[in-house]
Amino acid sequence: MRDRLVDLKGVAPASSDMDEGGQGQGTDDKEQLEHQSVVFEGEDMMDSIFRQVQSMRKEIALLRMDVKRLGKQNTRFLTSVRRISSIKRDSNALAKGIKTRGEGIYTRLEKIGMQHKQLEEEHGAHSALVRMVRSQYVSLTGAFHEAMSEYNQAEMGQRENCKTRIQRQAKIMGKEVTGDQIEEMVETGKWNVFSDNLLADGRTARSALTEIENRHKELVELESRIKDIHELFFQMALLVEEQGAMVDNRGQRSRHNRLCGQGPGSDQAGGEVQEVQPL
Repeated sequence: MRDRLVDLKGVAPASSDMDEGGQGQGTDDKEQLEHQSVVFEGEDMMDSIFRQVQSMRKEIALLRMDVKRLGKQNTRFLTSVRRISSIKRDSNALAKGIKTRGEGIYTRLEKIGMQHKQLEEEHGAHSALVRMVRSQYVSLTGAFHEAMSEYNQAEMGQRENCKTRIQRQAKIMGKEVTGDQIEEMVETGKWNVFSDNLLADGRTARSALTEIENRHKELVELESRIKDIHELFFQMALLVEEQGAMVDNRGQRSRHNRLCGQGPGSDQAGGEVQEVQPL
């Protein structure tokens, strides 16, 4: 953490050299104290944000572990000899935990975003402290977005698993159905196509129909689960879009400054920001 103080010194204004005529020792001491005050204030903020970032990275890592566990559960849905109800119960518990953890991470991301805006107003967009916070903010958002995208893929994969089981059972009953037909049945709730002439099909067909009905219920519950977390996906999309616009605007402003030719020091004032590496 101490190694970052070299960059942090750019936040504080450089102390002016003492004139040959001599300025009072009290004035020089006062400037030095002000300089140190800015550095210490920045160091405290960096330490605080560092702790937040480390904690959030652990949460995102745990989130991704839960997503992977959910993916494994979904795979067992097609191959396991255990009761489907047991696998379903485990999957529901994992999905609920992912939703809760994801909402908590998003709330903390919003907090860091507000801190970044506040620091940018206080210290300027190109100060070392602001660049560090912005880099971590963008990095955390990207990691969280990736984890939630993996979760979405896992849930979509489970939808396909349910459809596959329905197609298997329909085949036992001597009926061929496509994925699109199943989607239509889920939307309309009309599954009577499988119960037609059921009395003549025997016990095997009845068992297959029960399996189809159970998978239909699972699809409905899965759709409800996805809708519950839809708002979080929507907010994440807005956050990523906002960050993309923020980066694009800074890039355009930097290019404009260089084209205008601001003279000596313009590269530092208007050049492209070199972001620090993620913590």
